Amino acid sequence: MLALAVDSTYWQQRVAYEIVASVDEPSGVLSGNVRITYVNQSPDTLRDFYVHQYLNAFRPGSRWAAADSAEQRVRFQHMRDPDYAFERITSATVMGGRRPPDYPYAPDSTIAHWRLPRPLAPGDSLVVDIAWQARPSTLPRRQGRQGRRFDFAQWYPKVVVYDKYGWEDHPLYPAGEFYGEFASYDVTLDLAADQVVGATGVPVEGDPGWEKAAVGAVASGGIDYQRSYYGRAGGQNRCGAMASGRKCVRLYADSVHHFAFSLNPEYRYEQGRYKDVVVHVLYQPGDSATWGKGIAVQRTETALAWLDSLYGKFAWPQITNVHRIEGGGTEFPMMIMDGSAGLGLIIHELGHNYTMGILANNEWREGYLDEGFTSFQTDWFFETHGQPSQYADVETEILLWDLDRWSEPVSMISDRYRDFATYNTMIYEKGALFYEQLRYIVGDGVMRQILRTYYARYRLRHVDEDAFRSVAEEVSHRDLRSLFGQWLHGTPLIDYRLDKVQRCRLADDRWLTTVTISRQGDGWMPVEIGDKDTIYARATGQAERERVEFVSTRKPGRLMLDPRQRAHDWNALNNYEKRGLVGSRGKDVLRLENPTRQVSRRDRTVTALLPLVWYNDYGGVTGALQSRSNYLGRFEKNVAAYSYAFDTNATHREGFYFRLANPVSHPIPRTEASAAGWTVEGRSGIALHADRALREHLTFGADRHAGFDAIWMTVSDLGYVDGRLWITRGPSRPGHGAR
Repeated sequence: MLALAVDSTYWQQRVAYEIVASVDEPSGVLSGNVRITYVNQSPDTLRDFYVHQYLNAFRPGSRWAAADSAEQRVRFQHMRDPDYAFERITSATVMGGRRPPDYPYAPDSTIAHWRLPRPLAPGDSLVVDIAWQARPSTLPRRQGRQGRRFDFAQWYPKVVVYDKYGWEDHPLYPAGEFYGEFASYDVTLDLAADQVVGATGVPVEGDPGWEKAAVGAVASGGIDYQRSYYGRAGGQNRCGAMASGRKCVRLYADSVHHFAFSLNPEYRYEQGRYKDVVVHVLYQPGDSATWGKGIAVQRTETALAWLDSLYGKFAWPQITNVHRIEGGGTEFPMMIMDGSAGLGLIIHELGHNYTMGILANNEWREGYLDEGFTSFQTDWFFETHGQPSQYADVETEILLWDLDRWSEPVSMISDRYRDFATYNTMIYEKGALFYEQLRYIVGDGVMRQILRTYYARYRLRHVDEDAFRSVAEEVSHRDLRSLFGQWLHGTPLIDYRLDKVQRCRLADDRWLTTVTISRQGDGWMPVEIGDKDTIYARATGQAERERVEFVSTRKPGRLMLDPRQRAHDWNALNNYEKRGLVGSRGKDVLRLENPTRQVSRRDRTVTALLPLVWYNDYGGVTGALQSRSNYLGRFEKNVAAYSYAFDTNATHREGFYFRLANPVSHPIPRTEASAAGWTVEGRSGIALHADRALREHLTFGADRHAGFDAIWMTVSDLGYVDGRLWITRGPSRPGHGAR
């Protein structure tokens, strides 16, 4: 049974939109009027009112354009009319009086503001009437237009959320997405008669064009419009007589925080169903092989079934999956706009209808609550359906970000990240890894129970970290403050060393094993103890030094820490039980080297052997064996080589070379350091090298370095060298350089 108690102090505002709009295709401009009815259900008296005008991000002068310029991306900052987007309020009436808005973030105009003529007390309501024009940009980004195709993802004055932090009036940046008040939407569209519509909500009046676009089984009839789903709320007739070549389509949605729609007269339409949720799929004529014949419908149904099993019953009547202009995908309540019909993309974007849509987090304040969450559940889907998990790749990527100190806290206001690449990696990849760590700690069964309880308690409400953590702690019966604190608000390094193992055979032939481990990093996680076949125990990982005892029916093999690599322990080379007095705490794999490809492992050192042969006039034919090793592709980048000249007259038949680089015992962020020595073919020397990357951003900006190279070499047999260099300058030539 799920616990459904909700904090009695919780509140959210109530909003209703009544929109009438017309799309002029030649100009690409939508002209509309909206009546916003706003009920103040907060405990505060309000003196201001704000709306988003998101389309104004995709034009010169916006904060989005400024961020693009700062990060050396060219998108909207130099666009000219008629290519850039806009959203212009032409008139506004607030509480019965005509009042133009002001723009507090000018020259950015994604936030419009009014000072209320009188305070709005708790429980009171106001009405705002706005006339506006909107045009998507020809360069698509979460919206766009192309010929007669329109993706109206952002297009109307959208009420800014007022929550426990106050007004969330935040301009739109490339990093971070949206946040909206749950509302009802009554939207009447005046469109070209041949347009096909996919949208949030259900069509309560007019023809969305699905019958003429229908293909496959649905073409013979049986389209489920769900016109009566909302009963009397969407029942009034508002579509009147239309001009020649035009049509009226009226749509209604309730308990959603955004309304999106897409137009394309060439759309093909297919329909499906999962339980009582209708699935609408709209795709391009040339996409039949990838979208049609039930492919996208079936994948959307598969996604709904998976998400239903994780969270619970879908909160809305339908889901619309359209092939948008742009690649990738973007999510909206009851609607996903996808650039392809890939199963992973559909599961990711449809997952957002749960985490973002129904569980409505502030995407720019705590983006991991939707992007990280849905990335996590997408990978979990493939794992449970016999497909390779992305966990190992994601965990290793984040590990290298952590080690090089590129990582920033996962829970951060989006535009405060160092750059977009950092935002993207922290919110998506490290955000997903946070949920993986929670799942590792509580187990799969409890994780599923957490998700179902979280959904049941907070569906169609605003959520934040506190809401999710309270459910996770309640269901798991664990104090998870340290997990949330470390993974969301810090960037610690986790490292454990296996110090000692003692085995004792008991009287009943079972084995008592005592394992001593030490914490080497500033972060901690529970860490498993096992051998190649069995997990025997789990250490808490909190203490700097910890002893763990367990009893087993058989004598454990060579023990290791974190055998499944779930604790994010960055250094696996000290995780193994030491063998002998001079044995290693790590593990090594030996292989034949492919000179075109470096192979690295997360859990051990890789040593690659490469046979070599060369010839010169003085020494003849020489054979060599080179050993090259690495850990994670970053550490223990050591090289050793032995050479042997087959010519019996060669003066220096044997040669040796070694290089030690980036020892795992002394990791230095963004630094390569090595020491080398050699004696080969009449030359002996040593070399020291250090290089520190000074760049401030991974994806743009100057790639500056600081470091030094120092080389000393002596020559004992000039026959192996270019005499023009060594005879004139003497047999000993030290050198050094810096850059």
